Amino acid sequence: MLGAIIGDVAGSVYEFDNTRDYHFKFFSPDSDITDDTVMTMAVAEWAMACVRRGDDTFPLEILERCMVDAARDYPHPKGGYGHAFHNWLFHPERLRDYQTGKIAHKRVPYHSYGNGSAMRVSSIGWLFDTLEETERVAGISASITHDHPEGIKGARAVAAAIFLARTGADKSAIRQTIEARYGYDLADSWERLHREYDWDSSCQGTVPPALVAFLESEGFEDAIRRVVSIGGDSDTLACITGSIAEAYYREIPAFMVEAVLPLLSDKFKKILKDLGDWAYASCYERYVSPLATPCPRRFTPERISTLEPGEVFVFGSNLAGYHGGGAARVAYERFGAEWGVGVGMTGHCYAIPTMQGGVETIRPYVDEFIAYAREHPEYTFLVTRIGCGIAGFTDEQIAPLFAPAVDVSNVILPESFYELLRKG
Repeated sequence: MLGAIIGDVAGSVYEFDNTRDYHFKFFSPDSDITDDTVMTMAVAEWAMACVRRGDDTFPLEILERCMVDAARDYPHPKGGYGHAFHNWLFHPERLRDYQTGKIAHKRVPYHSYGNGSAMRVSSIGWLFDTLEETERVAGISASITHDHPEGIKGARAVAAAIFLARTGADKSAIRQTIEARYGYDLADSWERLHREYDWDSSCQGTVPPALVAFLESEGFEDAIRRVVSIGGDSDTLACITGSIAEAYYREIPAFMVEAVLPLLSDKFKKILKDLGDWAYASCYERYVSPLATPCPRRFTPERISTLEPGEVFVFGSNLAGYHGGGAARVAYERFGAEWGVGVGMTGHCYAIPTMQGGVETIRPYVDEFIAYAREHPEYTFLVTRIGCGIAGFTDEQIAPLFAPAVDVSNVILPESFYELLRKG
């Protein structure tokens, strides 16, 4: 995946200003990550989250959240997002179901065979033990937007090439396997591509030339130089070629890693390091680990008036579900808590009863909530200072109940709870 990011950055300044010069300037002050890196990170976050929790269905609702969250953090990456994908990310209300022609009112695939499915898939090539599982999960990652057969095929082919490269296949075996399984013609030459290749943003027009550039290369840098200098969608071509070249050559020149890592956020470095824990590549150990600082911890805001998509308001209730005051009233009036339901999920809320007795009577409901949060990583749970208002408990009494949630990434605690747990 690090190779994909380096390819993306190297090609970023040539995407709309193509070069045929093999000796192009590798990085410039304008070089930066593009949507290719942003979505590569989103797919990696999704895939690793599913692997960790043992969910071999790889739910698309989790992938959707990862992609939308990444785009919210990077709403205007270099080069922007493609028109259709931009609408999918930011204006789902405009989307139509291509099969019925009707407004979908939610994010739906748009039958794309564009190269976006292939450029974001590199992490999948590192995470699984068989070629078949690699292909299956790559297809799932594509299907959320690019459910056209060519879009799915492109993602599977790139992930398969990475898998083959990292597991010791030589270039002849990689070529033969990709041609046999996907029908791509890889007999083209870099010389012809260098003379004649033109812009093509489809999977079928991007994946084969990216593979040819890798197959004819003699090292990682040579692979990137070959693919960028054929022109076309330079950042995506180089993203794909770089992802395969990294897996095959195992080493990336230090100057490239040192130029690109500072462009990544702490969150992206953390994702990259997490993948490195799965992957064999010495450059991860040397370059990524020292720079992968922990992400800043997020705390529940003191006052919550709105929720972002996927966020859940966690509040203290009573068993009767009478939401008449405090955070319970906010939950009922703003976020869809159901009157008469005092435990669990309703609307965009989760109720934890706190009015039925002492602290120990609350613990089972907190444990039940934490288990629910673990099972639903598609949601982010904003825990308020439950029990510390009308119920009359203190932070010191309630915070220890949430100790098992400290390392549950989609549970956000009040800062006062976290500080007490940290000190404890």
